[in-house]
Amino acid sequence: QLKKGIGSFYDGSSALWERVWGEHMHHGYYPVGSKRNDHQKAQEDMIDEVLKWARQPGEPAPVRVLDVGCGIGGSTRHLAREFGCEGRGITLSPYQARRANEISAQAGMADRLSFQVADALDMPFEDESFDLVWSLESGEHMPDKAQ
Repeated sequence: QLKKGIGSFYDGSSALWERVWGEHMHHGYYPVGSKRNDHQKAQEDMIDEVLKWARQPGEPAPVRVLDVGCGIGGSTRHLAREFGCEGRGITLSPYQARRANEISAQAGMADRLSFQVADALDMPFEDESFDLVWSLESGEHMPDKAQ
């Protein structure tokens, strides 16, 4: 029931969010004292800042990325451009999965990115399928945090 409600919420709201926020459905990085007004650049900077914090110096670039709670794929596309990697994204929203695939095709990235409806707590992938698993601002939709 919870999964269906979350998917339905994002099916109904994602088009509006895309018009307002662009391809990233997460907050941006606004350093103290910045007078930034480019929200999309701030969203991309948020991805880069999280990666700086999470990755070890000298760590090889990921080859296969999974974006858990991918929205319409903005972070996945950013990571694919940054690292030249392949990416998969999962979301509970059929609208978001469809839109993420459409935007990726329009960007010429359909050969290395794909998005599907799937549950983060019951993933359809074999263990060790990805060398980077990314999730930004979607954990609140995963009731079993330990899993």
